[in-house]
Amino acid sequence: MPQSVPPHHYARRLQRLLTLINEIKTTPHQAPETLYNSLGISRSMFYKDCQVLKALGLAFHYDRQQRRYIITQDRYLPVLNLSTSEMLALIMAVRQIASTGDQTLTYEAIAALHKVVSNTHAEIRAFLQASLDDVVLQDGFGCNPTILHDLWQACQEHQRLCIVYDRGDGPREWVIDPYQLLFKRRALYLDACVVATRQVNMFRVNRIKSLALLGVRIPNPLVSYNFRERHRHSFSVFVGNPPQRVHIRFRPAVRQYITETCWHTSQQIDDLPDGSFLFTVEVSEPREVGWWVLQWGANAEVLEPESLRQELAETAQALVAVYGQ
Repeated sequence: MPQSVPPHHYARRLQRLLTLINEIKTTPHQAPETLYNSLGISRSMFYKDCQVLKALGLAFHYDRQQRRYIITQDRYLPVLNLSTSEMLALIMAVRQIASTGDQTLTYEAIAALHKVVSNTHAEIRAFLQASLDDVVLQDGFGCNPTILHDLWQACQEHQRLCIVYDRGDGPREWVIDPYQLLFKRRALYLDACVVATRQVNMFRVNRIKSLALLGVRIPNPLVSYNFRERHRHSFSVFVGNPPQRVHIRFRPAVRQYITETCWHTSQQIDDLPDGSFLFTVEVSEPREVGWWVLQWGANAEVLEPESLRQELAETAQALVAVYGQ
């Protein structure tokens, strides 16, 4: 890193670099000018960040003929002198991050742990591998590690799959082009294009019972896919719908709990004269915000949309009926 960068700027730069890496890996089919404009940075800053990543061992370029970014180097770094207790702590730390965090880089952390485990002493390797698979993937997310590994490989190699998927109404076969694995609200999901309908669906990984490679490689997506744009208006899990604005009035009693956390990237907080405040977000599914609001009880009031306000009023009446018995 350049010495001229003040220490307090490192966190902001690191977040920007991680966002850039995520874009290159999840949405490689976008021109440089589209990429740096969507990230809200200048052309010069974009290329400076590219040079920083290259110096760190991650090199990539935009191929004009293929109209996509190509990663040419992702340097391996040696990991030395990790104790057994440190390794176990890392496994539990990644489980916690994955259970509370979102998006794609958490899976990169799990993949990194797999590499670290594979280089440990033989007598403890099996135990650490089982701990990672059982504690993080199976107990944490209910996922079959073999299926997860095959999905990850299919995403990297752009391989078409046939999966058997059961969402509670019986198993069903789907032919899909897998795009991206991601974590959302303590669950692991797969963004994939359903070949028959040419629509991008989100599949919960623990509901995939089996999969088979079809021997077809699809280097270019059947439909336009941009991971960041697809998920930017998701408040929890649901994606895809046009964003709607939700206004909530909170009482002063819960101010600290609401304002000290970033609940959504679109959130705005405006103070009101009586000490309460207005919380505003734009989301794909307002009902997810309503479910979140319920935890604050009478300290929160949905003002709009009217459909959500009415739904929560009906929920409140139902709760009174239950607890009033």
